[in-house]
Amino acid sequence: MFPKRWKRAKLIPVLKPGKDSSDEVSKYRPISLLNVGGKVLEEVMINRINHLIYTKGYINNNQYGFTPQVSSIYAAMAVKNLLRKGSG
Repeated sequence: MFPKRWKRAKLIPVLKPGKDSSDEVSKYRPISLLNVGGKVLEEVMINRINHLIYTKGYINNNQYGFTPQVSSIYAAMAVKNLLRKGSG
């Protein structure tokens, strides 16, 4: 259960770089400050889920996207190796 107070954000207007301070809304960009408790809980849950997924082998070895410590170079090398096997 995620407490409602952790879902609230404090909206802070920050002046865009190179703009002079004024009352024009277009010269500002919004920054949302979230509750630290929610951020900590999310990080703990992500770490636990990732640990389970990788230690139990639920991820296919051919999964290259959105995988920590894996670059798109690995995917390119896998394609290159497949092409070599198919032609030789």
